[in-house]
Amino acid sequence: MGLKIANHLFYGPFPVDTVTVRANQAPVVFAIVNKGGEPWLPTFRLIDVGASGDDGIVLAQHPRRATWNAEPNGELQAYLLDIPRKQADAEHRGRMAEEIRAALAPAGGDIPLSGGM
Repeated sequence: MGLKIANHLFYGPFPVDTVTVRANQAPVVFAIVNKGGEPWLPTFRLIDVGASGDDGIVLAQHPRRATWNAEPNGELQAYLLDIPRKQADAEHRGRMAEEIRAALAPAGGDIPLSGGM
C-alpha cells in the first residue's frame, strides 16, 4: 500500500526494525508513521522523516530510533520513497525530508488521507 505524504507517494508499510537500505540500493527518504484507528477508518500520524546517506541506512540503528514509539493501540510503520542518485544527492534528500517535516508540522502531524499538505 502506498501513502501519499506531502504530495510524495511513499511505498510500504514495513516494520521499522526490518528496514535496511544498502549502499548499492537507491537512497531513500523515509517516513516513520503511527497507524491507528479502525481497519475501516485508519489514521496516520507522522512521527519522523529523514533521508538515507549514500552509504545506506539501518532504521533499527538510527540515532532517533528510541524516540519512535507507537501511540497506544497504534502500529509503528516505515514508508520509503526511492530517490535515485542521478536525481538527487544526499543534501537534496535531506532538504526533501525537511520540507515534508515542515509541511506536516508540528512533529507528529496527522497525514490527511487525501495525501496533500
